[in-house]
Amino acid sequence: MEKLSKDKYILFLDVDGTVYDGHDVLGKTADALAKAKKCGHKVFINSGRMQCIIPSIVLEKVCPDGIVGGMGTAVTIGNELIYLARMNNDEVEYLMRFGEKRGFFTIAESLDRLVIMNGKEIQGQKEFVNTTDEFLEKYADMPVTKITYMNPVSERDIDILKNGDRVVYTHREYVEIPTHGCNKATGMKIVCDHFGSDVKQSIAMGDSINDEDMITYAGIGVAMGNADEYIKSIADYITSSCSEGGVADAIETLIFKFDR
Repeated sequence: MEKLSKDKYILFLDVDGTVYDGHDVLGKTADALAKAKKCGHKVFINSGRMQCIIPSIVLEKVCPDGIVGGMGTAVTIGNELIYLARMNNDEVEYLMRFGEKRGFFTIAESLDRLVIMNGKEIQGQKEFVNTTDEFLEKYADMPVTKITYMNPVSERDIDILKNGDRVVYTHREYVEIPTHGCNKATGMKIVCDHFGSDVKQSIAMGDSINDEDMITYAGIGVAMGNADEYIKSIADYITSSCSEGGVADAIETLIFKFDR
């Protein structure tokens, strides 16, 4: 197992609105990440997206040392899967039926595939079912890590979903429900433990409400200039926006400024 020097950081980067503007990764951002890696720091994607739907342009330009995918439910280092959290079958069935009853665009997610009900193709994923029963029959062995509803969900339904200890991440246009006990911070801990690194030597950057866990857990939590106002309020540092190369600006200030 590789051990990371105590003077090196592990960077954990959200994708959408952080390194990726929906079309590309800025050259400025890619260059800063390459420089950080060359200097011995580690770069990890930490996303709500599962590994199978992270855009290829992001993988090509970020060149991550690994990925924390699906809100901490799947952790890969290089090409090795070191952690996968599987949602229990009763929970999967409940959430699928909940979405079916309401006509939600529902996605059952796993490391290498998405299965879609009442929706359309996403990032090349084209496996569809019409009902929960069809899903349970055809994908009984699929290790579901996360359920996503790709549409606005009413406050009443959110309250129903939050019954008990279920954690629900709400966004304006969609809702994410990861396997119990998983979030972006738990994924970070797995990576830090793997490298024998103290979490104090981590930097997490994000813009969305589902980045709260990692921004508060990291040694240095960074909010993008385009971040949700609440995320800005809890961050240790606010950088410029994704479209301005905020990741690169943060790296320059937080890492390289003190190396000169």
